[in-house]
Amino acid sequence: MNSKAGVAAVDRAFDILHAFSHEKPVLSLADISRITGLYKSTILRLMGSLEKYSFVWQRADGTYQLGAGLLSLSSIFQDAFDLRQFVEPVLEDLVSQTNEGASFFIRDGEDQVCLFRVEGRHLVRDHSIRQGDRRPLNNSAASTLLQRFAEPSAAPIQPEDACIVSVGKVNPEMAAVGVPVFQSGHALAGVMTLSGPSARFTDDYVERLRTVLLEAGTRLSISLGETASRFALLRQDD
Repeated sequence: MNSKAGVAAVDRAFDILHAFSHEKPVLSLADISRITGLYKSTILRLMGSLEKYSFVWQRADGTYQLGAGLLSLSSIFQDAFDLRQFVEPVLEDLVSQTNEGASFFIRDGEDQVCLFRVEGRHLVRDHSIRQGDRRPLNNSAASTLLQRFAEPSAAPIQPEDACIVSVGKVNPEMAAVGVPVFQSGHALAGVMTLSGPSARFTDDYVERLRTVLLEAGTRLSISLGETASRFALLRQDD
């Protein structure tokens, strides 16, 4: 039996859930049909189950939005990783040091997912990233590192591989600096980034963020079970 084959009705239900986005959090039946390619009758039949578990709510005007049932699953998902208690304090410390938005990304198949996010404190800051965002892997700092370190390795991390700078590569107005975070077994736990407007990310400023991020990434990795020896070359580089 192929465990990845899926069940058609379940796949369609997930297609409905994924039709919603930050840009379009409220959808009509016609909107959902257009986005998913499903017949309205099929959507209405599946909505019964989704509404039963509060995954979708129908509003008074007949349109739909995602329901609170997903919040509890999101919380359980985060707890299952056992990362929040380690990652969030580091992200908060990064924001305190730099005032830029700090994010933690994981890879899910061919997507990058923002698992944790602490907003920056600058008046002008990166509003393009939100906790829970899912995007296809691209040439962003996070995606590049998620792909580069996909396979576990005990080899020391090379300085040239340890930090990625992305200025205007995905969004012309935004930039990010990212570093990998490892866990026990030399596996990649995720990628930590600092992001903000491209105009602020001058060479000198990027170097400052790089130093802060590498220190934070090393510290977080060791706390998650990675061996300190993997970062020996980075310390020599400093």
